Amino acid sequence: MKKIMFISVILIMTCSTNKTVNNSTFNEYRIKNSQGEIINVPTDEKNVLESEFFSELKEYLYDIVNYNLDFSKKTVINFIDNDPKWTIAKYQVPWDIFYGNLSEELNKIENCNHIWIKNRKVKDLYYYHGNKIKWITDKNDLIRSKFFKHDGLNGGFLILNPDGQYHLKVGEYTKAGLLKIYETE
Repeated sequence: MKKIMFISVILIMTCSTNKTVNNSTFNEYRIKNSQGEIINVPTDEKNVLESEFFSELKEYLYDIVNYNLDFSKKTVINFIDNDPKWTIAKYQVPWDIFYGNLSEELNKIENCNHIWIKNRKVKDLYYYHGNKIKWITDKNDLIRSKFFKHDGLNGGFLILNPDGQYHLKVGEYTKAGLLKIYETE
Protein backbone atom coordinates (compact mmCIF):
# COMPACT_ATOMS: atom_id res chain seq x y z
CA MET A 1 0.00 0.00 0.00
CA LYS A 2 2.85 2.40 0.85
CA LYS A 3 4.43 1.63 -2.51
CA ILE A 4 1.20 2.48 -4.37
CA MET A 5 0.81 5.70 -2.38
CA PHE A 6 4.44 6.68 -3.12
CA ILE A 7 3.97 6.08 -6.85
CA SER A 8 0.72 8.09 -6.81
CA VAL A 9 2.46 11.03 -5.14
CA ILE A 10 5.29 10.89 -7.68
CA LEU A 11 2.82 10.85 -10.60
CA ILE A 12 0.86 13.77 -9.20
CA MET A 13 4.06 15.78 -8.68
CA THR A 14 5.30 14.87 -12.16
CA CYS A 15 2.13 16.02 -13.89
CA SER A 16 1.51 19.14 -11.82
CA THR A 17 2.07 22.60 -13.17
CA ASN A 18 4.71 25.01 -12.00
CA LYS A 19 4.18 26.56 -8.55
CA THR A 20 3.41 29.94 -10.08
CA VAL A 21 -0.20 28.75 -10.41
CA ASN A 22 -2.10 29.46 -7.20
CA ASN A 23 -5.81 28.85 -7.59
CA SER A 24 -7.92 28.63 -10.65
CA THR A 25 -11.54 28.79 -11.56
CA PHE A 26 -13.24 27.22 -14.53
CA ASN A 27 -12.27 30.07 -16.85
CA GLU A 28 -9.13 31.64 -15.38
CA TYR A 29 -5.87 30.91 -13.62
CA ARG A 30 -4.51 33.03 -10.78
CA ILE A 31 -0.75 33.13 -11.19
CA LYS A 32 2.25 35.09 -9.97
CA ASN A 33 3.81 37.26 -12.62
CA SER A 34 7.55 37.98 -12.81
CA GLN A 35 7.14 40.80 -10.24
CA GLY A 36 5.50 38.41 -7.77
CA GLU A 37 2.04 39.95 -8.16
CA ILE A 38 -1.02 37.71 -8.43
CA ILE A 39 -2.78 38.20 -11.77
CA ASN A 40 -5.80 36.58 -13.43
CA VAL A 41 -5.15 34.87 -16.75
CA PRO A 42 -8.16 33.80 -18.81
CA THR A 43 -8.06 30.17 -19.93
CA ASP A 44 -9.74 31.00 -23.25
CA GLU A 45 -9.37 33.96 -25.54
CA LYS A 46 -11.07 34.65 -28.86
CA ASN A 47 -9.78 37.51 -30.95
CA VAL A 48 -8.55 38.58 -34.38
CA LEU A 49 -4.90 39.06 -35.27
CA GLU A 50 -3.79 42.35 -36.77
CA SER A 51 -3.09 41.75 -40.47
CA GLU A 52 0.60 42.71 -40.20
CA PHE A 53 1.21 40.28 -37.34
CA PHE A 54 -0.86 37.58 -39.07
CA SER A 55 1.42 37.84 -42.13
CA GLU A 56 4.50 37.71 -39.88
CA LEU A 57 3.12 34.66 -38.07
CA LYS A 58 2.42 32.78 -41.32
CA GLU A 59 5.95 33.49 -42.58
CA TYR A 60 7.39 32.37 -39.25
CA LEU A 61 5.39 29.13 -39.31
CA TYR A 62 6.52 28.41 -42.89
CA ASP A 63 10.09 28.91 -41.72
CA ILE A 64 10.03 26.73 -38.61
CA VAL A 65 7.94 23.81 -39.91
CA ASN A 66 10.02 23.51 -43.05
CA TYR A 67 7.13 22.26 -45.19
CA ASN A 68 4.23 23.87 -47.04
CA LEU A 69 1.27 25.01 -45.02
CA ASP A 70 -2.10 25.82 -46.54
CA PHE A 71 -3.43 28.87 -44.72
CA SER A 72 -6.74 28.65 -46.55
CA LYS A 73 -7.42 25.96 -43.91
CA LYS A 74 -7.51 26.28 -40.14
CA THR A 75 -4.22 25.83 -38.31
CA VAL A 76 -4.08 24.07 -34.95
CA ILE A 77 -0.99 24.50 -32.80
CA ASN A 78 -0.43 22.39 -29.72
CA PHE A 79 2.19 24.18 -27.62
CA ILE A 80 4.28 22.83 -24.74
CA ASP A 81 5.95 25.47 -22.60
CA ASN A 82 8.05 23.71 -20.00
CA ASP A 83 9.70 20.49 -18.91
CA PRO A 84 8.14 18.64 -15.98
CA LYS A 85 9.62 19.52 -12.59
CA TRP A 86 10.29 15.86 -11.80
CA THR A 87 10.50 12.92 -14.13
CA ILE A 88 10.91 9.21 -13.93
CA ALA A 89 13.23 7.65 -16.51
CA LYS A 90 11.37 6.36 -19.58
CA TYR A 91 8.10 7.87 -18.33
CA GLN A 92 5.64 9.51 -20.73
CA VAL A 93 2.86 11.76 -19.54
CA PRO A 94 -0.52 9.98 -19.78
CA TRP A 95 -2.24 12.94 -21.47
CA ASP A 96 -5.01 11.95 -23.87
CA ILE A 97 -3.89 14.34 -26.64
CA PHE A 98 -0.93 12.01 -27.24
CA TYR A 99 -3.03 8.89 -27.76
CA GLY A 100 -4.30 8.00 -31.20
CA ASN A 101 -3.67 10.40 -34.05
CA LEU A 102 -4.89 13.90 -33.20
CA SER A 103 -4.21 15.20 -36.72
CA GLU A 104 -6.49 12.55 -38.22
CA GLU A 105 -9.20 13.28 -35.67
CA LEU A 106 -9.05 17.02 -36.46
CA ASN A 107 -9.15 16.34 -40.21
CA LYS A 108 -12.27 14.18 -39.82
CA ILE A 109 -14.04 17.34 -38.68
CA GLU A 110 -12.37 19.69 -41.17
CA ASN A 111 -9.01 19.63 -42.98
CA CYS A 112 -6.36 21.66 -41.21
CA ASN A 113 -2.68 22.28 -40.65
CA HIS A 114 -1.72 20.64 -37.35
CA ILE A 115 1.58 21.58 -35.74
CA TRP A 116 3.21 20.49 -32.47
CA ILE A 117 5.40 23.36 -31.24
CA LYS A 118 7.54 23.55 -28.12
CA ASN A 119 9.25 26.31 -26.22
CA ARG A 120 12.96 26.22 -27.11
CA LYS A 121 13.77 25.58 -23.43
CA VAL A 122 11.90 22.23 -23.40
CA LYS A 123 14.41 19.37 -23.48
CA ASP A 124 12.51 16.26 -22.27
CA LEU A 125 10.74 15.38 -25.49
CA TYR A 126 10.37 11.72 -24.57
CA TYR A 127 8.12 12.79 -21.69
CA TYR A 128 5.94 14.55 -24.27
CA HIS A 129 5.84 11.48 -26.57
CA GLY A 130 8.70 12.76 -28.73
CA ASN A 131 9.19 9.23 -30.03
CA LYS A 132 5.83 9.60 -31.87
CA ILE A 133 5.47 13.34 -32.39
CA LYS A 134 7.69 15.66 -34.41
CA TRP A 135 8.05 18.64 -32.09
CA ILE A 136 9.05 21.89 -33.78
CA THR A 137 10.98 24.48 -31.80
CA ASP A 138 9.65 28.02 -31.39
CA LYS A 139 13.17 29.23 -32.18
CA ASN A 140 12.46 32.97 -31.92
CA ASP A 141 9.85 32.65 -29.15
CA LEU A 142 7.24 34.30 -31.39
CA ILE A 143 4.48 31.82 -30.48
CA ARG A 144 5.31 31.94 -26.78
CA SER A 145 5.64 35.73 -26.55
CA LYS A 146 2.37 36.41 -28.37
CA PHE A 147 0.12 33.62 -27.11
CA PHE A 148 1.63 31.60 -24.24
CA LYS A 149 3.39 34.35 -22.32
CA HIS A 150 2.67 33.25 -18.74
CA ASP A 151 5.00 30.86 -16.90
CA GLY A 152 3.59 27.82 -15.16
CA LEU A 153 0.62 26.99 -17.39
CA ASN A 154 2.36 24.24 -19.42
CA GLY A 155 1.27 25.68 -22.77
CA GLY A 156 -2.06 25.11 -24.46
CA PHE A 157 -3.44 25.23 -27.99
CA LEU A 158 -4.22 27.79 -30.66
CA ILE A 159 -6.83 27.42 -33.40
CA LEU A 160 -6.12 29.92 -36.14
CA ASN A 161 -8.72 30.56 -38.83
CA PRO A 162 -7.78 31.63 -42.39
CA ASP A 163 -9.16 35.14 -41.76
CA GLY A 164 -6.96 35.72 -38.68
CA GLN A 165 -9.59 34.95 -36.07
CA TYR A 166 -8.26 32.69 -33.36
CA HIS A 167 -9.19 30.74 -30.26
CA LEU A 168 -6.45 30.44 -27.66
CA LYS A 169 -6.61 27.97 -24.79
CA VAL A 170 -3.89 28.31 -22.16
CA GLY A 171 -3.17 25.75 -19.50
CA GLU A 172 -4.31 22.17 -19.33
CA TYR A 173 -6.96 20.73 -21.63
CA THR A 174 -8.28 17.43 -22.94
CA LYS A 175 -8.44 16.02 -26.44
CA ALA A 176 -12.26 16.08 -26.27
CA GLY A 177 -12.15 19.75 -25.23
CA LEU A 178 -9.87 20.65 -28.14
CA LEU A 179 -11.99 18.74 -30.65
CA LYS A 180 -15.21 20.35 -29.37
CA ILE A 181 -13.78 23.87 -29.69
CA TYR A 182 -12.28 23.04 -33.10
CA GLU A 183 -15.64 21.84 -34.34
CA THR A 184 -17.38 25.07 -33.32
CA GLU A 185 -14.76 27.52 -34.60
